Amino acid sequence: MEILTFMAGEAGPAALWFAAFAVALAFFLRGFAGFGASLLSVSALSLIWPPVEVVPVIFLLEVLASAVLLPGAFAYVNWRALFWMFAGMVVATPLGLALLMALPAAAMVLVIQAGVACAALALLAGIGPKEAPGKAATVATGLAVGGLNGAAAIGGPPAVLFFFSVPGREEMARASLIGFFLGTDLVAAGFAAGNGLYGSLEAWRFAFLAPVMMAAAFAGAHVFTRVDKALVRKVALIGLCLLALAGLARGLMS
Repeated sequence: MEILTFMAGEAGPAALWFAAFAVALAFFLRGFAGFGASLLSVSALSLIWPPVEVVPVIFLLEVLASAVLLPGAFAYVNWRALFWMFAGMVVATPLGLALLMALPAAAMVLVIQAGVACAALALLAGIGPKEAPGKAATVATGLAVGGLNGAAAIGGPPAVLFFFSVPGREEMARASLIGFFLGTDLVAAGFAAGNGLYGSLEAWRFAFLAPVMMAAAFAGAHVFTRVDKALVRKVALIGLCLLALAGLARGLMS
């Protein structure tokens, strides 16, 4: 009982069940489409706990989710695209950090979120590439990921748009995103650890939420194998659009 009270914090015991429910929904989407868990779970859990206590735990849950989902998706991962994407990301992340220092962060995030929403809507409407992107587009996506990650900590959307840009590649898109987020979240968790953001509280919350996360991720993966893959792309793009619009609304309200 003392451990549960410690984990719940000032929000009270009900916070743990709210956290479990939010993580279950977020990581069901992660298992189904390959992305979306971080933004959903961080947004929800930040309602009950300070973000500095939430984000490091979500990094660990994301790493574990990728680790348990990757074996079933490994054969479909576009490793070549990931290599060039990470190469672009390494180059552009410092540039994004420099941009963060030079421009108003709030306005920049609003523009990015609006752009992501418009791009997702365009792809849903059938406006977009008809063939798989080449090396130049892949590196450009990596540059965008790194720049946005450094400038606003929202590097995921360009990767989602890239992999889901062409219909008929849903299996590869989901698998590649699982591999992509394994790399980015390992780096993020490493930085969090280096900055002393992990302690007994985070360890206990991770231990409490990890079984919920794994059950939800496996359930999402199970559903993925049994639905029309064209539906997966549609759900992914609609989900990305809604997440971007939610971020845009949150930014405008604040």
